[in-house]
Amino acid sequence: MIAEISQMLDDIRYAVRQLVKHRSFTFIAVFALSLGIGANTAIFSVVNAVLLRPLPYPDPDKLIVLRERSHIFDNGSVGYMNWLDWHASQRSFSELALVRRESFNFSLGSGLGSPERVRGVRASSGFLSVLGLKPKLGRDLSAVDDVAGAPNVTLISENLWRHDFGASPSVLGRRVLIDGLQREIIGVFPAQLQFGRNPDVLLPLSEIAKEPWMLKRDYHQGWAALGRLKPGVTMSQAASDLNAIAIDLEKKYPESNAGRRVKMRPLFETTVGDYRASLNLLIGAVVCVLLIACANVANLQFARALARAREIAVRSALGASRWSIARQLLVESTLLAFIGAVAGVLLTVWCMDAILALTPPNVPRFHQATIDWHVLAFTTFAAVATGVLVGVWPAWKISHSGSISVALHEAGSRGSSDGLNRQRMRAGLVVMQAALAIVLLAGAGLTLKSFWHAQNAPLGFEPHGVVNFTISLPMAKYKTGEQRSAFWTQLLQRVQNIPGVDAAAISSNSPFDDTENDNFFHVTGTLPVPADQRPTAETSVVSPDYFRVMGMPILRGRGFGPQDVPGEKGHSRSVIIDESFARKYFAGKDPIGQHIDDNDTLDENAPPMTIVGVVPRTRNEAPGELNVEALHLVEEYLLASQDPQPESTLHVRTALSDIAPIVAAVKRDVESLDSDQPIGEITTLDEAIASSLATRRLTMVLLGAFAVLALVLASVGLYGVMALTVTQRTRELGIRMALGAERTRIFKLVLGQGMSLMGIGIAIGLIGAVAAGRALMSLLYNVGAVDAGAVLIAVFSLLAVALIACCVPARRATRVDPMVALRTE
Repeated sequence: MIAEISQMLDDIRYAVRQLVKHRSFTFIAVFALSLGIGANTAIFSVVNAVLLRPLPYPDPDKLIVLRERSHIFDNGSVGYMNWLDWHASQRSFSELALVRRESFNFSLGSGLGSPERVRGVRASSGFLSVLGLKPKLGRDLSAVDDVAGAPNVTLISENLWRHDFGASPSVLGRRVLIDGLQREIIGVFPAQLQFGRNPDVLLPLSEIAKEPWMLKRDYHQGWAALGRLKPGVTMSQAASDLNAIAIDLEKKYPESNAGRRVKMRPLFETTVGDYRASLNLLIGAVVCVLLIACANVANLQFARALARAREIAVRSALGASRWSIARQLLVESTLLAFIGAVAGVLLTVWCMDAILALTPPNVPRFHQATIDWHVLAFTTFAAVATGVLVGVWPAWKISHSGSISVALHEAGSRGSSDGLNRQRMRAGLVVMQAALAIVLLAGAGLTLKSFWHAQNAPLGFEPHGVVNFTISLPMAKYKTGEQRSAFWTQLLQRVQNIPGVDAAAISSNSPFDDTENDNFFHVTGTLPVPADQRPTAETSVVSPDYFRVMGMPILRGRGFGPQDVPGEKGHSRSVIIDESFARKYFAGKDPIGQHIDDNDTLDENAPPMTIVGVVPRTRNEAPGELNVEALHLVEEYLLASQDPQPESTLHVRTALSDIAPIVAAVKRDVESLDSDQPIGEITTLDEAIASSLATRRLTMVLLGAFAVLALVLASVGLYGVMALTVTQRTRELGIRMALGAERTRIFKLVLGQGMSLMGIGIAIGLIGAVAAGRALMSLLYNVGAVDAGAVLIAVFSLLAVALIACCVPARRATRVDPMVALRTE
C-alpha cells in the first residue's frame, strides 16, 4: 500500500512537471474544461436550490395543496364553504387549512414610521401545524380566531420581529395597524415559513368569515387548501376521499358545484413545478458543453501522447507495465480536470451574479442558489469524471503493446503518413462535437425565435409611457362603496393635475398585474346552459379614462361617460366587452345595446347589464404560459363608480422619461388623502411585461451562451485534429507535390477532409435537433419543433466557423517543401 501511494505521488509530481513544461497545452485544456465544468457547476447550483433542496418543513413530501377543478379551470381556487365541508368530512389529512397569499397595509402606529405594503398570508387555524412549524414566540392561531367577531390578532415574521422590534420578547401584546384595524401581536412565526414568498404577517379568518362573498358557495376568491397526509395514507387515497365529498356536494348544490372535483399536487410541485422543464433543458445543454470540452481535451491529450511516443516506448522497454503507463496519463488528465474545476468554480462565482441578475425577483428559490458543499461535491465529482473521460481513451490507446512496438521501430522518425482510417477515434470525437453543437445551436435558435414571438405578440394596448401604482384600501376603513368611490375620484382628480401627467385611470385585474378575476356570465335572452358548462369571462373594473390611458380605441359604441351613473339598486349597470366577446357571442349582429345577466353582484335581482362599447382584445399575461392567458377567455369591463373596488392599480400616462417627479407627487397625493394609506408596487407597464418574460429570457440567454461555447469548442477541436493531421501527413503531402500535385489540390484535399467531418456531424446533429425541438415544445411559443430558419442558421454558423478552422491547417499544408518532406524519415 505504501509503495502504491509513493508511486502515485511520483506520478503526480511528474504530471505537474509535464503540465508546467507544456504551458500552451495546459492553458488550452484548462480553459476548455473550466468552461464545461464551470457551466455545469453554475446550473447545478440553481438546480440544487430549486429542485433538489427540500422544503424547510418536517416531512415535506406529506404536504399536499388542494384546489378545485372545473370544466374551465384545472387548478381553480377553493370556495370557503366547500372547504368547510371538506374539513368536516375528510379522513385523509391530519389537518386541512385554508390559506391565501395577500398583501397588507402595515404600520407600527401614529408617529412610528411611514405605512408600508407588506407580503402576508391569511389562513385558518392549523396552518402552521400543517407545515410542522411552531411559533418562535407566543402562540399559533386557534379555532377561536376562525370565528367572526373574534379579537383582531396577528402573527409577524421573525424577520419583521428582528427588524422593527429588535427581537424583543415584549412584542407580544403590542398593537399594530394592519389593513385599517388595530391588531394584537400574539406570536412570531419562524423564518422557515416561505409560503407566499416569505410573508411578513399572518392573519386569521375572523373578520371576513361572515362576509357575504365568503358565504356564497360559487365565489372563489383565490383560496387554496393545504393538508398533511396521515401516516400510511397515499395521495391517491386522499384524492378518492376528497372527490367522494365533492361528488356529494355536487348533488347537494348543483348550481355551484356541478362538475367540480378536487385537484391535488404536492406542495413542492406547486412551488417549483413550473420551472422544472426549463432547468432540465439547461442541464442537458451544459452536459453537452462538458462532453464537447472533454472531447476537445481528449484529442489534445492523444496528440500530446503521440508526441511522447518515444518516451513512452523507452519506459516500456525499461520494464514499465501497461498499467503504469496508462496510470501516468490518467493522473495527468485528472490533474488537468481538477485545475479546470478550480477555474470553473471561480467562473461560476462570476456567472451566478449574472444568472441571478436575469432571474425575476418573484421566482421562488432561484435567489437561494449558492455555492455550498453540495455544489462543491458535485464539482469534485465532475472533475473526477471529466478526468477519466478525458484520459481513458488516450491512455488505453498509447499504452497498447502494438502502439509501443511501432513507436520503438519509428523512434527516429519525425512524422508518418496517418490517413483517416488510423484517426477514426479522433475523427469520431470531432463528429460528436459537431453533432452536439448543432443540437445546442438549433435549440438556442428555437428559444430565441420563441422569445422574439412572445415579446412581439400583439398586446391590444400601448404600454410605453404608462406607470402603475398598486393601492389597496382596507375594508375596515372603507366599508362602503361610496367611501371607496370617493377616494378613487379624489385621487384621480389630483393626479390628473400633476405636471407631466397626460391621463390617469384606475383598474382592477389590469394587464400583467399578476392577478386574475373571472366570472361566469349568461347573455340575456339566450337559452340557459348547465351549471358545469357556463362560459367564463375575465372581468376588469375601470374608470372612464382607462382606455385612453392604455391607448385602446373604442371599436364600436362608446366608452364610459357621465351617463353611466353610479350603481343604484334596480339600475342597470353598463359594460364594455372586447372584440373576442363580440365575435363569439354576438356573431352577425350589433352587440351595442345587448344585455348580459349581472352575475358580478350579490344582488340576485339585479337587472341585466347593458353593453355600451367594444374595445380591442388585450393580452393580459405572458403568451404561451400555462395560465389564464392560455384559456383565451373573453373579457368584460365594468365601471369603477358602479362597482368600487378596494384594491386597484392607478395607471398614469406620461411622456416624461424621468418618472421620479410623478412618483413623488402621487405619493404626496395619496398621503394627503389618507396618511395611513401606503402605495404598494410601483412599476412601469413596460417593466411588468418584461418581468412576465424574465424566465424565458433567462433560459434563452443561458442556452444561447452554451450554444456559443459549443460552437467555439467544436471549432477548436476541429482545428486541432486538422493541424495534427497535416503534421502527420507531411511526408505524404510532400510526395504528392513532388509527383506534380498542385497546391490548390492539396488545399482542397485537406479542407475537404475537415469539412466532411463537419458534414457527418451536422447530419447526425440534425436528427438530435429534431428530437430536442420536440422536447422543447412545452417551452416554445408560436414555434414548431422543427423550424427551418433556426436549423439553417445553426448549420451555416457551424459551417462558417468550421471553414475558418480548416482553412488555416489547409493553407499550412500547401506550404510544405517537397524536398524537406522527402528527407523526413
